[in-house]
Amino acid sequence: MLSLTGYERFALADADVYEAPQRIADTSARLPAADRPPPPGWDRDETGWWVTWRPGSQAAPDTPGWRIVVSGIPTGAARAVEIVAGHCVDRRYPFAFPRSATAVRMLNADHGSGTDRAEAGTVAVIAPPDEAALADSLRELAVLLDALPGPRILSGLPYGHGPLHIRHGALVTDPRTPLRPSFTLPDGVTPPVRVHAPPVSTAPDGFPYAVEAALRLTPGGGVYRAVHQPDGTPVVLREARPYAGIDRHGQDAVTRLRHRTDALARLAGLDCVPQIVDTGSYGGHVFLATRHLTGAPLLHAATSACPLTSETRAREEAPGYADWAVDILDRVAAALDAVLARGLLPPVLHPRHILLRPDGGIALTGPFFTERESVRWMMAGHRSEAGHAERAFRGPAPDVCPDAEAEQFTVPAHLRGAHAARYLLAALRLWLFLPVPHHRCPGRLRTLADAVQRHYPLPQPPDYEPLLPPAVGPPAREPARDPAAELFAGDPPDWPALRDALVHGIHTTATPDRPDRLFPSTPTGPDDIGGPSFGHGAAGVLYALHRSGARIPREYTDWLTEAAERSAPSQAGFYDGVHGIAYTLDLIGRRDAALELLDRCHWATDRALGPDLERGEAGIALTLLHFARATGEQTLLDEALERARRLVALIDRGPLPTLPGHHPPHGLLHGPAGIALLLLRLYEHLGDTGLLTAARRALDLDLARCRTLADHTVMLDDGARGLPYLQGGSAGAGLVLHQLLRHRPDPRAAALLDGIRRTCAPVHVHNSGLLRGRAGVIATLAALGEPPVAPDAPDCPERRHEVRRSCDAVARPLLNRQIRRLGWHARLHQGALVFPGYRLLRLSADLATGSAGVLLALNSALAKGDRTCEVLPFLGTRPRPYETEKEV
Repeated sequence: MLSLTGYERFALADADVYEAPQRIADTSARLPAADRPPPPGWDRDETGWWVTWRPGSQAAPDTPGWRIVVSGIPTGAARAVEIVAGHCVDRRYPFAFPRSATAVRMLNADHGSGTDRAEAGTVAVIAPPDEAALADSLRELAVLLDALPGPRILSGLPYGHGPLHIRHGALVTDPRTPLRPSFTLPDGVTPPVRVHAPPVSTAPDGFPYAVEAALRLTPGGGVYRAVHQPDGTPVVLREARPYAGIDRHGQDAVTRLRHRTDALARLAGLDCVPQIVDTGSYGGHVFLATRHLTGAPLLHAATSACPLTSETRAREEAPGYADWAVDILDRVAAALDAVLARGLLPPVLHPRHILLRPDGGIALTGPFFTERESVRWMMAGHRSEAGHAERAFRGPAPDVCPDAEAEQFTVPAHLRGAHAARYLLAALRLWLFLPVPHHRCPGRLRTLADAVQRHYPLPQPPDYEPLLPPAVGPPAREPARDPAAELFAGDPPDWPALRDALVHGIHTTATPDRPDRLFPSTPTGPDDIGGPSFGHGAAGVLYALHRSGARIPREYTDWLTEAAERSAPSQAGFYDGVHGIAYTLDLIGRRDAALELLDRCHWATDRALGPDLERGEAGIALTLLHFARATGEQTLLDEALERARRLVALIDRGPLPTLPGHHPPHGLLHGPAGIALLLLRLYEHLGDTGLLTAARRALDLDLARCRTLADHTVMLDDGARGLPYLQGGSAGAGLVLHQLLRHRPDPRAAALLDGIRRTCAPVHVHNSGLLRGRAGVIATLAALGEPPVAPDAPDCPERRHEVRRSCDAVARPLLNRQIRRLGWHARLHQGALVFPGYRLLRLSADLATGSAGVLLALNSALAKGDRTCEVLPFLGTRPRPYETEKEV
């Protein structure tokens, strides 16, 4: 899985959907060698950022031998690659290089493509056949390349004083140290040439800082918590490496750090900015030490204090939170005024850049620019890497706005001085009360501002006028329309119209001409985005269309069938592997292809990654049960039962095994609840009460982790926090418990289920998706019914009616409110209704995080008839005969 910051690189290549960064349009910046045909007898390959030339008679090197690594910068890359190409062609040495100057920058950028920091700055890699050839090439290339600038390659040993390095295939570096990585060579391996390898050390001679922890590491350097040894002062130490961390203006990390130093010197004496302790250059790296300020980033403080996690908290805590937020805004405004008085302004004011001090003060810790610098930097940020037309309020430069999440906190280029500060305050104000991206759309701003006014006792409506594009100006007398949110405004909404709008939105994002993906999705790994899988790929989207009764174009089913034929049979599992693809193919009328895929991956299913529903034994066994019922094939049922027996034995040994560095397995997709679902479905098919008893034992492992909070909600504790979600929280466990109680009632468990129902009442949910967002809340409410009123809950305007538990009841006020709140996230794309994926940075159509999941949740809540029986496979609220259905 990606880290929270790992999604940013997938927001670089396209302004609308998540996309692999290598798809950035860089045709005009391609290196001449990238487009030149190789000499006769040579093979050429282009994969991602890299182009490889190899003599046709040579296979790819399969041993971890020595390589020559050449570093460089975008402006010198073409020259360096031409020299390397001439050298290697003469000697018939394989070599590789980035395809363009843009690729060189992205592979060396602080906020670029996610390249390994230890390899950043590489412009060529050469594979000499032996150590003698390595030494000869180094001597010749040193003469030809030494004048070209390039950063130090942290995964290589430097040769000479230019851009040449050598690297062994098995060499290990530790880039956590601020200056000098520790190199470890395999036993018996020594450098074949003299290198300028630094000793294993954490600091160069004379370095006056004792580094305690690395706070952030990038190709351009790092940020560290340290102590200034001469006087013991705790500092934040910023490191910049020459020629590293190149931004789109061509400036390296050293240039940017010197700019920051000049700005802080200009702000010296203000208590709202960090104060400079020391500057210096050590070991060729430049450093800035500022006094370490204690406190909590506003991002964390506001997230923890936000009262909109439940309706009970919203009623009781909103007034106090509003007073706190207004006070914070007043202090931020005063700090901005003080900075403006010195002729500077932050170009971006993300909540992580605002530090709340223990003494009540605040500190602004982001970058500062003069007005002229702000205009230059922001104007450059208006053109996205993908070559889209200029967007006045999107796609800020990554060096100014280090991630796509900060787009709404970035000053537009047309604003100056006090007007820019007013914009930053307005963006921060809206986020503090309702942290949902606003996209500077007049209608959306109106929708969010009205929601803020409903939930907080503010003396006047939020001022969102500074956030409006200049073409719109002040708000008109008539309320601005928000067509996407209007689709959810009914009580209940018009389901046929809403369903058609969602289906149309999914169709507008389809790319059946692309072999790598049919629909845009949220990325799940460094190289995983879309594809045919069920959770985040085409299979899940087609399942959602099928469940909602929508038409599935034949080109979609053809695409999935062809993708299934290409799928690696070793990728077992339901949500992430071939089993979910086979299940979907069967539902949409491609049973022969489904059975062929199931048979082809049969040998690999013994290599399941674990016992879980997502990619392990439980999901595989449920798939086998499905096909056993569909075909009557006893061997499939026998195999499902054998897997179930293994899982029962695992459950009987106690909690599921925990992998090192991970939380204990928990919840529906990853933990015992998914195993319980399998055993429950097998019980319903076979009538063996032992399976039902085992299902309850499995589920009890998750229920034992559930905690009832002061507001009567129930969260599943994963070892670090409480989770309410369908994927791995109390909601997913609750859906399985609800179905188990139909067969074996239990008053104590039923009381816990009431608490899970109350958990479905958050006002704000950050994501809109099915597995970890508001759509999952809606699906859970649709299955479990409305919660009872908490014993101490007073009447409120939004709960005028007596609520009932049946999802078929007329009075469903909470469910209807949650559906309306989906409008906070809804967007229009090419005039069609769409939803953002995880973290809300770009659009997604997938089942787990995007529009397909929203469609499934609303279908389970609003549709009538048999199609409402399940929101996810095998989670039907009543048994349903399985059958092959023709394409509709």
